Amino acid sequence: MDSIFDSSAFNQNLFYPRPDRLPAPQGTDEIYIPVDGSVDVHARKHPNRDARFSLLYFHGNGEIVSDYDDLASMFSQLGCEITLVDYRGYGKSGGVPTLRDVMSDAHKIYSYLKAQGKLLDKVIVMGRSLGSASAIELCAEFPEISACVVESGYADPIPLVERRGLKISSTTPEEDRTFNNSKKISRLSCPLLIMHGSEDVLIYPAEAELNHREAGSADKTLKILPGVGHNDIMASPDYFYVLKIFFDKLFSSA
Repeated sequence: MDSIFDSSAFNQNLFYPRPDRLPAPQGTDEIYIPVDGSVDVHARKHPNRDARFSLLYFHGNGEIVSDYDDLASMFSQLGCEITLVDYRGYGKSGGVPTLRDVMSDAHKIYSYLKAQGKLLDKVIVMGRSLGSASAIELCAEFPEISACVVESGYADPIPLVERRGLKISSTTPEEDRTFNNSKKISRLSCPLLIMHGSEDVLIYPAEAELNHREAGSADKTLKILPGVGHNDIMASPDYFYVLKIFFDKLFSSA
């Protein structure tokens, strides 16, 4: 039986790719990662000579890496060097995005960056919105990852389908293994921070609460930021403070 997660009706309504024609900021490391035959995905690393760790960041489904160019310095002030990754078809990446490819590409992206010396010894993986799927996937599969940050992430994939205007009543065990964040997160063992806006009406805070409840990490923190929603969560005065506290706790002796 074909999975709805592989259908064009689902994927064409999940992804909003757009090209990136802006020049790269001076000093960034432009990386092209082979994921499938002639298809490469684009990543942008913002070096930081004082970095304590690498932050591998997977953005939301309506964003591209250059959207974060002006924010990179804010992340750098937290002690990291941030590497942002586009999905297939986004920005300067080739191919056409599907959620299944997002999962498999995350493995190839992480392994390539490690093999090419593009990541420091200590790595935190962060995913925003749809990017939460990549972050949880990697942290469930690679126990050496130092920590996981999930921002505005989904939990159960059935509401994810319904937000595309489609209907399913259940998911198969294979679909849960691949696409269900709230089940996959039970396999995490690394420290985990979940951040969500209290006014998020695209992915409700209850999904963050479910992910937190099901997470296997012994060290897990849930922060519901008041007064902000899905796309303005960074407007919270607590956003970078919450990240700083989490990172400092992890690397205070680094």
